[in-house]
Amino acid sequence: MNAKNYIQVIVPLKLDWEPVYSVPEGLEVAEGDRVSVIFSGKEYISVVSRTGVTPDPDLREDSIHSILDKVAQLPPVSPRELRFWRTLASYYLCTVGEVYNNVYFRDRSAPKKWTARDRSAIASEPVLSPSQETVYCSALTAFDAGKTVLLQGVSGSGKKEVYLKLAANTIRQGKSVLYLVPDISVSKAFEERVASVFPDVMPYHSGLTAAKRRDVILEARTGNPLFVLGTRSALWIPFEKLGLIIVDQEQDSFYKQDSPAPRYHTRETAIMLASIYGAKVILGSTCPSLESVYNSETGLFTRLELNQRFNNSPEPEVMLVDISAEKKKRGMSGSFSLKLLARLKDAVDGGEKALVICRAKAAIEQVREELENIFPGALGRSIKLDTPFAVKTIPYGEYDVIAVLLADGLLGREDFRSDERAMQMFTQLRGKTGLLVIQTRESGHPVFSIEVANSLLAERKLAGYPPFTRMVKLELKDSDENRQKLRARFLGNRVKEVLRPFSDPLILGPEKGEIRVFFKRDKNLTAGKQALYKEVTSFEQQYSCHIIIDVDPV
Repeated sequence: MNAKNYIQVIVPLKLDWEPVYSVPEGLEVAEGDRVSVIFSGKEYISVVSRTGVTPDPDLREDSIHSILDKVAQLPPVSPRELRFWRTLASYYLCTVGEVYNNVYFRDRSAPKKWTARDRSAIASEPVLSPSQETVYCSALTAFDAGKTVLLQGVSGSGKKEVYLKLAANTIRQGKSVLYLVPDISVSKAFEERVASVFPDVMPYHSGLTAAKRRDVILEARTGNPLFVLGTRSALWIPFEKLGLIIVDQEQDSFYKQDSPAPRYHTRETAIMLASIYGAKVILGSTCPSLESVYNSETGLFTRLELNQRFNNSPEPEVMLVDISAEKKKRGMSGSFSLKLLARLKDAVDGGEKALVICRAKAAIEQVREELENIFPGALGRSIKLDTPFAVKTIPYGEYDVIAVLLADGLLGREDFRSDERAMQMFTQLRGKTGLLVIQTRESGHPVFSIEVANSLLAERKLAGYPPFTRMVKLELKDSDENRQKLRARFLGNRVKEVLRPFSDPLILGPEKGEIRVFFKRDKNLTAGKQALYKEVTSFEQQYSCHIIIDVDPV
């Protein structure tokens, strides 16, 4: 081959290799530049991953295509971004091309008009109580020791004030802050509160226009300090200087991306990103995930606590109502215990507000009819109905009484994480009201005990489940159900054979085309995951099927 300039590029596709292209004479490209290429008959905007490449000598000269052009209107991808992509691809068992497609699907054109501005202003910095100030100083000490901080605090304890003071400290150092929340509804509810401290807060989520999201991307590239309030997609913002990542409500399942690849979790990904930037991470929760509790107990995280409400209001009352026992003594009226109806009547008569949580939307209409007959005119005025999904957006102190009608539906059956999610929901609700009433047929269930987190951790350890292991879920997709079952069984046998040398992980399934692999957290973990990925990829190619790989599913 003659002395041409050859490069490798990342194409936004599921490719386990990076194709080689030649560079037209007179055109200069560098690592990270965006270039236009033709791959498999289609044009793609790709990223130069390596320059000065020597092609395989067995390749014919006419088989190597040239890039079409350099895409000058799009800024280059930084070495840190490329490292971040490769880290995610390796951990979440996907290709770098899939990561790139996820990141830059929204960044294919630049806005026509954009002017950078100074967004580092800080207005009426938060004033902390003595307990908050202690936590703030302890967090700074933990950061200096290179630790991720887990801040656990009851609702109303002032966790957000601590976050915002840490953010102000970071902005003053000339670095940006990324404040992450589980979903758009939480972001919108919190935006006004953040703006009281950071007037130029920049929201970032899928509900914004593409132009507004690109403005944030362009501002981040300038290196000027920003305060960005976003959902999980904000992790892809190409900050030039990132100093602090705050993951609020870190236990929330919305932080996990189900599709497409990479199927990443915001919490772990934030820690990966921070390590690349040398940034700090603080995770916050009313009831932390068992993964974070485990990481705290093993010394990976520093755990700090705020156990008192900011205004020193009294601890909420919790009433656990055993539905089975109440029925025996005729203490039930339809969906409601007489004990709960008495408390609701007190709320309605006293001009207070009550929230009744039904397990699903389908149950709301039936409950609505019951309440309208019992408390005519109270619905919408004194009593509101909703589902468990409303929990995260309930403001502290909004309701005097919160009732969960049938808690049994939230407890564990087939999903080993159900009890953890129920525990987290009840803890959040308890911290947001003066009275929490829980109706259940299983009043003796461990999820209602005080030491439930310890109980659940003990169960997980005994079963060999996360956080004591790492789980990878494989889901084989096929339009023919019988063929799906046959192939899933065959895949399961092959996976068992391939992974036997890697600490012989626990493998469950296949059930409905799904296989779950539990790796021990030891020195063989990374190699075992890569061997699994290689085997799954080979199986896909051999049988022309599609297999979804989900690392750390929730």
